Amino acid sequence: MPIIPRDPSAITAGWLSEVLNADVQACKVEQIAVGVGLLGRLFRVHLEGGPDLPATVVVKLPTLDTTARVNLCEELDFYLHEVQFYQDVGTANPLPPARHYFAAIDGDTHDFVLVLEDLRRLRLADQLVGCTPEDAATVIDAIARHHAHWWDNDRLAALHWLQPFTTPPFIEVLVANYRAAWPRFLDLVGSDLSPAMRDFGDRFASLMPWFIAEFAREPHTFLHGDLRLDQLFFAVEDDDPPVTALDWQIASRGRGAWDVGYFICQSLTPETRRNVEEELVERYATRLAQHGIAYRRDDLRRDYRTTAAWCFIYPVMAGGRIEVANERNLQLAHTMLTRCVAAIEDHDGLSLRPD
Repeated sequence: MPIIPRDPSAITAGWLSEVLNADVQACKVEQIAVGVGLLGRLFRVHLEGGPDLPATVVVKLPTLDTTARVNLCEELDFYLHEVQFYQDVGTANPLPPARHYFAAIDGDTHDFVLVLEDLRRLRLADQLVGCTPEDAATVIDAIARHHAHWWDNDRLAALHWLQPFTTPPFIEVLVANYRAAWPRFLDLVGSDLSPAMRDFGDRFASLMPWFIAEFAREPHTFLHGDLRLDQLFFAVEDDDPPVTALDWQIASRGRGAWDVGYFICQSLTPETRRNVEEELVERYATRLAQHGIAYRRDDLRRDYRTTAAWCFIYPVMAGGRIEVANERNLQLAHTMLTRCVAAIEDHDGLSLRPD
């Protein structure tokens, strides 16, 4: 098997010839999407060689952030999950990823590499700006198709790496990382939290096992786990998939509202969300019903509200546990915080607790 490069300097014409099974005579490597992705590095590679070569591919490698890599990605097998998703599911999924040319991981070191189709011909929106209602409807339709395909599907059990978040050591690792992130997050991002939100953050770690148990209730579907606007590409031509999704590291099995609530509460501005969220949640339920799946409205809204409150963890991790690489990373953490606080307040998330 080809080596797994630890550094972009190892992405050479010879290595690419081997993984692409083609004649690559020369290549040029440039880093892209700094401040967009949080747990990996992306490189666009320009190729020269045989006529069947794509003009470019994208290579994904682990983050250089040792704290995040060791304590999150390795402890929770994030990189393993993504590699296995591409190997076991890939573009056959109703919510397709980029086509992969090569996917490999070293189980001992957690070094990994993905060589992916370059999606830059598709339309990419900006999470900082926020999703339009039209694009949000397209994403909800795509989520519903994906969830309906996997809903209580026997094949879920065959994907041995796709586990509910209640599977050890997920909760223990996440709680430890939250506790480590919380003080740094307050210094960097959360100094202006209201007393009520700060109290929620102080006790959030104690609520995390209950939140996770709620999301792990059956029926299960295949959760993307990190479905946010920066990782979604939209169709340009009629034969393009309506939505293509990257970053399958946090994939899991659980309640469908996780993906719906996370996307809506993190990728829409509070103003847009308030105007369209009822319509979008109902749209999701209607699309599932068209596939013969009944997600009781009371359950769906309860799960959605719970997800809105759970989303508090994302800005805390982005600002307190993952290295802030540049100004856009910092803006993203602030944006996540503003949107999740608004959603928590709108849905009375502060009152959620075990019965």
